[in-house]
Amino acid sequence: MKKLFLLLFAAITTATFAQNKINIESGNFDFLKDQTEVNVQFKFENPLFQADNYTEAQYLERRKTETLAKKGEESWKEWDEEWKKHKESVFLISLLKE
Repeated sequence: MKKLFLLLFAAITTATFAQNKINIESGNFDFLKDQTEVNVQFKFENPLFQADNYTEAQYLERRKTETLAKKGEESWKEWDEEWKKHKESVFLISLLKE
């Protein structure tokens, strides 16, 4: 009985949180009613990082200084490559999922 209850609870929880919904904060999508495709472009102009609102250049310089001091040149190169990959792919995908 406990297993059945747990399974039912898991199914309800999954169904509740797995729904993809668009929250409309203002306006409506009536202008898209006849469209079959929509081209969405994200433009990131002058993003700010962390609580201190660093520019990207400031953030990267600070991160480089910290990484070089703690872990060395090789670690910095690896981190920089991952940053570039994430900036172009992973970060954009995470925005689309929100």
